[in-house]
Amino acid sequence: MATIRQRVVPLAALAVLLAGCAIDDSGPVRSVWRPADAKPSYTSVVYVTDRAPDADAPGGFGIKWADNASCGVAEAVIPPALLPGEKPQYGYVAKTWPHDCRTSNGSLAGAVDEIKAQAKARNCDSVFLFIHGFHTGFDGAVLRAAQVGHDAQTGCAIATFSWSSEVKLDRYIPDLEHSEYSLPFLSELLRELADSNLRVTILAHSTGDRLVLATLSGFAHSRFPVREGFIDQLVLAAADVGDEKGNDDFAHLLADATPYVRRTTIYASKMDGILLVSKYEHGGVPRAGQRPKADLAYQGGDKAHIVDVIDASQPPADLLDHSYFAMSYEAVADMTLALDGVPTAQRLTAQDGWKPTLVCEKDGPCGSDPRYALATAKDRHPRLISRILLTLIPLMSIVQ
Repeated sequence: MATIRQRVVPLAALAVLLAGCAIDDSGPVRSVWRPADAKPSYTSVVYVTDRAPDADAPGGFGIKWADNASCGVAEAVIPPALLPGEKPQYGYVAKTWPHDCRTSNGSLAGAVDEIKAQAKARNCDSVFLFIHGFHTGFDGAVLRAAQVGHDAQTGCAIATFSWSSEVKLDRYIPDLEHSEYSLPFLSELLRELADSNLRVTILAHSTGDRLVLATLSGFAHSRFPVREGFIDQLVLAAADVGDEKGNDDFAHLLADATPYVRRTTIYASKMDGILLVSKYEHGGVPRAGQRPKADLAYQGGDKAHIVDVIDASQPPADLLDHSYFAMSYEAVADMTLALDGVPTAQRLTAQDGWKPTLVCEKDGPCGSDPRYALATAKDRHPRLISRILLTLIPLMSIVQ
């Protein structure tokens, strides 16, 4: 019992320390770009969630697990990037339209039909699917899907899979439990997408990485085949998955997932405070999303199933630098090209109006063993408070 109490303390203490601060919630969602007219974007997002409906919750779904799926479309309003001194604006879910999940073709075929309809209306044939992580509400999932889908110029249908996170910093363990309950629904959704003939791109964040990898691993061990290569681009940001030497869960899951993915891009940051907390919550087991250099071991020479590793440690984001994938324009710019299939080597130079989004790290020049990092200006780096928190997190565990 004492061990359990000790493991919970870092997050509980952090929750008190950061009371009132947004970490990876719906509060700070806005674009990383600012159009000339400074107007917000309006985006339709297809949703699949296993949350219980809650009329009082933003977006109409709360924190409780429902043990069944709900589907529909949500309209997300995303304000532009802020100018210095400007009054903050935050994204919000303007409206939702529930739809039946089940049709005669499958238990989640209704959601996939809606995705197809949106793609057809845009005269395209692809979908961008966002799978969120820890400490994210339903509205946060919809807003992040809309923001990144818009900012990264995915240009077609946008969808999100939202599991029942409790949106509380000190409820990490219940979040892990609830995320596991969602696996059957995510499995069914991905099976339906595999059969849809749509070009599928997926962005998973934090615990979401664990979910998508576990689902694809399940396909690899199932007697019911799933079409190989149905995911064109898979982005794994801040992966909350253990990569302990000699007992590397991430390596096993990634290997199982490989046949279903044409290219995987891993973003990892040694400045990620949430993953440092997760390390202590998991008995000191390091997390793949916090070890960009160690992740280089996952890069392979299989041209049919490419794995790229990007060091995202430099750009600033939220207080614990866990949401850099969406809050850092450096990460969003590079992800735009990654989702479009642009190889890493080409992202080192200007591309069609884009500045270089990657650089070669000093201790590993690009060549036969390349090490890529996000191109970040010298005046852009994690804030002092973020660096202080990164130092305090291990002490919270040691003191106990």
